[in-house]
Amino acid sequence: MTNIKKGIMWRVVFGMSAVVLFAIVVSFKMFTIQIVEGEKWLAMSDSTTIRRQNITPARGNIYSDDGSLLSTSMPIYEIRWDATVVNKDTFRVYVSDLAIELSRLFPEHTASYYSSLLKTARRDKNRYKLIRRKVDYHQQKAMAEMSIFKKGRYKGGFLPQLNTKRVKPAGELAHRTIGWYHNEQNQGVGLERSYDQDLGGVKGERLVQRISGGNRPLNDENLIEPQNGRDVHTTINIDFQEIAQRSLEKALIKHNAHHGSVVVMEVATGKIKAIANLKRTESGVYRELYNYAIGESYEPGSVWKVYSAMAAFEDGLINPEDSMDIMNGERDYFGKPMRDSDRGRFKKMSFKQAFARSSNVAFSSIIFDNYAQNPSKYISHLRKLDLDKTTGIEILGDAEPFLNHPESSTWSQLTLPWLAIGYENQHTALQLLTAYNGIINNGDMIKPRLVNEVTDAGLVVKDNNERVESKKVCSKETSAKIKELTAEVFLSGSASGVRSNVVSMGGKTGTAQIATKGQYQKSRIYNASFVGHFPADEPVYSVFVMVNQPSNGQFYASSVAAPVFAEVAEKIFTISVKQKVDDTSTRFPNYTSGYYSDFKVLNSALNVELTQEVNNEVIAMNAKTGKAKGLNIEDNKMPNVRGLGAKDAIYLLERYGLQAKMTGNGRVVEQSPAAGSRVTKNQHVYIRLN
Repeated sequence: MTNIKKGIMWRVVFGMSAVVLFAIVVSFKMFTIQIVEGEKWLAMSDSTTIRRQNITPARGNIYSDDGSLLSTSMPIYEIRWDATVVNKDTFRVYVSDLAIELSRLFPEHTASYYSSLLKTARRDKNRYKLIRRKVDYHQQKAMAEMSIFKKGRYKGGFLPQLNTKRVKPAGELAHRTIGWYHNEQNQGVGLERSYDQDLGGVKGERLVQRISGGNRPLNDENLIEPQNGRDVHTTINIDFQEIAQRSLEKALIKHNAHHGSVVVMEVATGKIKAIANLKRTESGVYRELYNYAIGESYEPGSVWKVYSAMAAFEDGLINPEDSMDIMNGERDYFGKPMRDSDRGRFKKMSFKQAFARSSNVAFSSIIFDNYAQNPSKYISHLRKLDLDKTTGIEILGDAEPFLNHPESSTWSQLTLPWLAIGYENQHTALQLLTAYNGIINNGDMIKPRLVNEVTDAGLVVKDNNERVESKKVCSKETSAKIKELTAEVFLSGSASGVRSNVVSMGGKTGTAQIATKGQYQKSRIYNASFVGHFPADEPVYSVFVMVNQPSNGQFYASSVAAPVFAEVAEKIFTISVKQKVDDTSTRFPNYTSGYYSDFKVLNSALNVELTQEVNNEVIAMNAKTGKAKGLNIEDNKMPNVRGLGAKDAIYLLERYGLQAKMTGNGRVVEQSPAAGSRVTKNQHVYIRLN
């Protein structure tokens, strides 16, 4: 029995000793790790959980020519919360208030939902709890003033993480030209990609610690401060852009076209003021999906005759009034007929008429008959216009042109006469407009551009206005002759149907059949183009219009593209071009009736003196003679509003309790009931303006 007790005792002593020894070893190891090797293990822990994180700088803005925003970055926040730093009593007292405030700002969730969210994060000691994604600047500011959160990061646990979202305040206007850029994939288009080095700025760095739920910034200080991006100031005029885009869209819808583009260029500077590109989607809606004006080459057709005419004038082959034999509109070239659209009607006509009526025979004849033995001489004129080169525009995607030439394997005996009228070559709308712009700009061709300058904090760091590239492409005399020809297109030629009473215009239509797999199919699909300028004699702006595959029964450029040009030209001219004023004679406004107080203001500005004073509120007046008479208005009688503008007429009628229905614009030319007729209060009356 004693031996058994001793055995048990030794086992107990041995076991206890082993436990004590193990505890001593563990304690020693803990002491070694925490005290002796503490820095080593902390450093190793930091190396696995703490890292450098890039800070994306604020991306620069893109502006229109008047400083309107075309593309900017909107702050978008992700709100996180460190539930461990909030005082226990503070959390207990104010958690309900915070939940209510969150539910008011974001009503899709109830206060009880937010209360549960906050309490769970507190219980789990969550240091990086997601509260809300996609919070805008104003919402973030409101959250920063809420209960608990307003104590800040270290006492309230409020952790707003700033991100940015790229937005275009002008919507779809110039959408593709402005473009987009994704830095992670190194993908993008338009100015956003081409100017990313300027817009993107320089990234900064900060230390973050990897914890459950994400990366938590260690402190408020950055290792390297980010440098914000620079701003890009474009040549785009937002009003011109809207005019171009809306006019193009209207035409595409009307003609059920596949796609189209409009480019507006300032003649003297080469600045692109508008560039619209629209394509029909599967749903039938037109959107900016591709920059056709820059990226699509096509056979231009008869707009090319401008460049053929330039070559002929430069070499002294003909003058605008010289007569030509056009062979009744049909000529054979090596067994292949060349025909005019109105063949059989004319045997002879002047070169100016041939241009205006777009005679294929006339232009193929003058080029073939004079350059057949030396076609390179004709090609040299086209190369002088850089029609064998890209434009060098600032954005990517400028398509390579194809200008056939004698050394090419595709050159044949048929090439020269067909090249003369815009076939067997391919060019973009911008390439063709740049060449045209150079001819009408007194022969000075200027490289097109989309950007005026780049600024950094308001200081100009790149000034494209100081680096304008230009070269001489033809003489002033040739330029004057081309302007004479293009003006005739609107006077008696293919664009006479859209001749304007607002502004004189010049230009050239072009209807080109589209080849498919190298063949011109029997289905006959077309590109309708127009290149032109305004005003006709002293060009300020040039415009190129292209409509691809119009399919509602009309395909000639005179009916499809020319109306777009005319509408764009009239609207831009009305709002922008300074018109010459004849100061040699006194001119008076053509006003007849209105409020006496308004006339006093106008008369003072125009130095018009009335020959008599009138006591009536509404008067009729002749500005040239200065005579005026009062218009008497009786109660319950229809007033005479003929001659009044819409605003005055409506005001006067409503003042007497009448409900006006109006049609037209301008001044009142008809009214019903007639002036002096008996009327009752709230009676509907009708006026027509013109």
